[in-house]
Amino acid sequence: MKRRHSARGDTIIEVVMAVAMFSMLAIGIMALMNSGIAMAQRSLELTLVRQQIDSQAEMLRYIHDKSSQAGSSFATLWDAMKGRTIDHANSLLNVNRCPEAMPSGGFALAPSKNTFQLITNKYELSPTYAKISTARNPISQGISIQLVRVEGGRAYDAYIQACWMSVGTDRPMTTGTIVRMYDTAV
Repeated sequence: MKRRHSARGDTIIEVVMAVAMFSMLAIGIMALMNSGIAMAQRSLELTLVRQQIDSQAEMLRYIHDKSSQAGSSFATLWDAMKGRTIDHANSLLNVNRCPEAMPSGGFALAPSKNTFQLITNKYELSPTYAKISTARNPISQGISIQLVRVEGGRAYDAYIQACWMSVGTDRPMTTGTIVRMYDTAV
């Protein structure tokens, strides 16, 4: 009888060990899947932010190209942007946190009916990814442009930067580009 009792104990221990091993395997697989999903989401966010940066660059180029038409709304907008020119891009993005306000001389552009709207003081951290909220009152959510006059004065460099907190990271995601525009009026 003693022998049967010990055989039953071995079976219970084996079942408990099997359940524990299966649980650890399931937790490991779910952790791996979670990191894979987070990586896929970061990739999607980066793609969406690149599209936002590209649209900012295209709007800048369009305004610059149309600014040669004297008296047009684009000439006025280009002059307003040139009025925000800084000596150098002094507020490069911090790797530890996103800026909470528009950088010095910074702005963003939002499409409007037949023109574009200059966003200079409506800036907030993005709850999802860096973008321009095009609601009734456009707000820059993590995207800024700084216009820097190149030495010699014949061109402008537009530093377009984006910063946002992504899923599964303790540091912000950042990306940016530089667009050079030659000034024909100088």
